[in-house]
Amino acid sequence: MDYFLIRQSGTISIPKDPNPDAAQSQEPSVRIMKEAELSSLDKFDYIASEHLVSDPCKQLLEQYLPEQLWRPCAFVDMQKKQQRTYWFLPPLPYVPKQVIMASNGLPGAVFIDEQDFAKKAPGILRVRSPKGTVFIIVHLSVAESLLRRGICGLELMRL
Repeated sequence: MDYFLIRQSGTISIPKDPNPDAAQSQEPSVRIMKEAELSSLDKFDYIASEHLVSDPCKQLLEQYLPEQLWRPCAFVDMQKKQQRTYWFLPPLPYVPKQVIMASNGLPGAVFIDEQDFAKKAPGILRVRSPKGTVFIIVHLSVAESLLRRGICGLELMRL
């Protein structure tokens, strides 16, 4: 089975969540930005630091994650009265059978039980390294869909 690690291409800094407890209640996160900072978001459909995805990316991922609750994150420029909405990737309950970490600390291989594939196992996986870093891994079908739709600001690294 073919899986790909999603990585953010390039760098961007975003304001921290002013109310980190809101994640538990599913309340939206609202963050104030300046015009230049807000326009820099246009280059990214995926922000790795908090696993945020843009609207176009969310619409695609929803097809692979049906019936999930998505928590919004609004980046707002108060002076220009503009807003960009991103979405926190929802919790993913499925845990792969085995994850092998490479020497560089990134996932090197993912193993899914054969009977789980395309049933219990979604095409999108959240994997935690022994050091606590969280990685997002997608199946080939999801990776192809991301590429076909021109989703930007991310890289796909084959496992």
